[in-house]
Amino acid sequence: MAWKERLRILEKSQQWDKAIAFMKGIIQKNPNDVDAYIFMNYLLMNILAEEEYDLSKDKEYATLLKWYFDESYAKFSDNPEYLYFTAKTAVMGEWFFGITVKDYEKMFKRAQEIELANPLYQEIYYLNLSSNDPYNQELINFVRLALNKDSPMKKQLKDKGAIGEYILRMQQWWTRNALELAEKNKK
Repeated sequence: MAWKERLRILEKSQQWDKAIAFMKGIIQKNPNDVDAYIFMNYLLMNILAEEEYDLSKDKEYATLLKWYFDESYAKFSDNPEYLYFTAKTAVMGEWFFGITVKDYEKMFKRAQEIELANPLYQEIYYLNLSSNDPYNQELINFVRLALNKDSPMKKQLKDKGAIGEYILRMQQWWTRNALELAEKNKK
């Protein structure tokens, strides 16, 4: 069984300490695996922000998250995939990472600059555009692309475990709402 599948089983059964120990082992064996760090950062952030857990472990989990973020950022700060997924994770509680909103916004922007053609990284541009001009045709085209069953964004998220599922749910909610608003405007 691949490590991503094993981690997903541990997450779904809410075996948080086992999942963390498992990911520590994966990172130790594969210290240059960007996905391992993306998954670990999300695992820890998700526990702290969204899940029920033993609150006596709050400081331990927060300390681990900060440590893995610092270590991974030092290694992958020029990797657009790392920047995008880590920024998405940091949105949930940037203070755990020891950064500010401006810092994760810079991460989004840097991912976009490095890989201009990747529509997933362009999402932030369109989110900002939607708040300024929700009826913009460029925005509507992006929304349709995101909702398409063969969307390149969906393909990229498919292999990202829990963080991919989380982003896909958020993206589907946002794009459906944006499309509905655009359709209402036509009437």
